[in-house]
Amino acid sequence: MRQALWLVIVLFLAAGLAWAAGEPEVEVEGFTGEVVQDEIEIWWHEGVEAEVHVIEDFVEEFNQTQDEVTAELTLVPEADYAEALRGASAADALPDVIDTDASFAFAYAWGGDLQPLDPGMDDELLDDLLPSIVNQGTYADRIWAVGMFESGQGIYADRSALEEIGARIPEHPEEAWTVEEFNQILDDLRDIGYERPLDMKQNYGYGEHYSYLFSPIVWSSGARLISEDFSQADGYLNSPEAVEAMTHFQDWFLEDYVDPNEDDAAFIEGRSALSWVGHWEYDRYKDALGDDLVVLPNPDFGEGSVAGQGSWQWTINAESDADAAWKFIEYTLEPEQMERIADAAGALPARSSVARDHDLWGPGGDLELFRIQLEEGYTQPRPPHPVYDSVSPAFNSAVHDIIDGADVESALTSAAEEIDSDIDFHEGYPEPDVAD
Repeated sequence: MRQALWLVIVLFLAAGLAWAAGEPEVEVEGFTGEVVQDEIEIWWHEGVEAEVHVIEDFVEEFNQTQDEVTAELTLVPEADYAEALRGASAADALPDVIDTDASFAFAYAWGGDLQPLDPGMDDELLDDLLPSIVNQGTYADRIWAVGMFESGQGIYADRSALEEIGARIPEHPEEAWTVEEFNQILDDLRDIGYERPLDMKQNYGYGEHYSYLFSPIVWSSGARLISEDFSQADGYLNSPEAVEAMTHFQDWFLEDYVDPNEDDAAFIEGRSALSWVGHWEYDRYKDALGDDLVVLPNPDFGEGSVAGQGSWQWTINAESDADAAWKFIEYTLEPEQMERIADAAGALPARSSVARDHDLWGPGGDLELFRIQLEEGYTQPRPPHPVYDSVSPAFNSAVHDIIDGADVESALTSAAEEIDSDIDFHEGYPEPDVAD
């Protein structure tokens, strides 16, 4: 059901933005093995039209195929979704089943809004989910979120242009270009007429995509956005390795290798021979380049190629009947449903068995590399921790400044200090104690 946005905005304004510091209070209903709630409300972000239609179909079909639970769908415009969730959380008005974007689920888990999903997940499902899906849904040794599909990220390239300059074409992340090779390839492409050979999707503007697309550069250097225990960013995000890697990134802009791409057509019109982006551009790029389109791993900045991962995920309200909510989520994770939503999203199915049988993602498919990266551990999630709510804007701001020519170390240090300030404010984000 489509609800008016003003209802969400009222919740948001009434509740305010700030979440209080201190110990998390997590009291959940939990799984009992028996459905006791006969109606559930579901929120979904209203983004890609094809995805929305499939979700609407899922809700209708779910209601028709069983009589224990009736699901009702609320669509919230994607541009307003994050604020709507914050407002509903503060007003204690979250729905039963909530869809969230990757790592942002954990701030809600820490704040007591969510309950773990793992008690409802059997071994067959867990074994079939992509490792990245499990990793990006896990916080404090519990699974709080699970997705129906996963993202793929790398470099789209014009094969003919690479062959013209004699560049080797990596077929596996282990064969990724070194950053030195990548820099030489940019030079060589310019020599054959590509004035700005690289598209970095600068047209997307400031936002979450900076963390998704460019934090893999930090990981590839051997550095981290934050310490492994999520207690400190200073010394990690601004480490010498991270500074060196992000200096290479800045150099591409300073040397004018990057097309501003204001018309979002740099790659499809042939102004750029390389495009650093995700799976969602495949259809458009394939239509433009045909058999010349090739998908490559990100460059190796010293410690191996690393790509981004993470997409939208299901979560369950802490105060809801977990069995009723999981009944719907489980329906959407069945292979048939997963294939339908992944096709609508143009994304990788979250179950390996479904992905491997797919024409695009399976053996020999145009996007097989993305599946290999996710299955074999060549991707990194954005930090699966409540502190990511501050990591994201801090890193995004640093990237924005670096692109504009700021001192790289200073920009990363400012970001690290901002993150550490948030950690201190929340007293280190003590892990929630949640019983099964």
